[in-house]
Amino acid sequence: MAVGSGAYAVSDDIELVEGGAAHLLDENALVVADMHLGCEAALEYEGLSLPRVQSRKIEGYVLDVIDRIGPSRVVVAGDLKHNFSRNLAQEWRDVSRFVELLAGRAPLEVVKGNHDNYLSIILKERGLPLKREARVGRFRILHGHEGRSLRGPTVMGHIHPSIRLKDRLGAGVKDPCFLWSERKEVLVLPALSIVASGADVV
Repeated sequence: MAVGSGAYAVSDDIELVEGGAAHLLDENALVVADMHLGCEAALEYEGLSLPRVQSRKIEGYVLDVIDRIGPSRVVVAGDLKHNFSRNLAQEWRDVSRFVELLAGRAPLEVVKGNHDNYLSIILKERGLPLKREARVGRFRILHGHEGRSLRGPTVMGHIHPSIRLKDRLGAGVKDPCFLWSERKEVLVLPALSIVASGADVV
């Protein structure tokens, strides 16, 4: 069911928003996952240098969607930051900036992902808790890395689903995609990170 404005309804209360977000209609909540802010700095420690453009692109996307739908709150379903072992300087800057940009637009809730070690230190300075999961109406919002039961309506991240399309010459592209189980009412969100694009699910 196409609903216009770059959104697609998969049920009476979920719209998939072009670019990777989910709009939970009953509570007017926006859910995103797997931003991996600071990823470029972490990769530099491994010898790979990339332009530090990811955070601005993600910010632009999220703010654009907020302006279009006017959500009552925004929930990040894990992996707001990237580095496991400590908070890198870029992560401090990028996470702090993201929180500040949303402050005047919509309340923010952050669910802990497997990359979010030490994120609570950054969020605490901004007065935000780091949650194990969140509840939006009938939906449970979690990251998906802990192997917990997916009974009941759930929105999650972690998997970074994508689909690879090839032409007859073998050239291809990989695009992030949503995974939706209508029977189980489980939605897996694509990663918003443009660096950690995802795992091929087809």
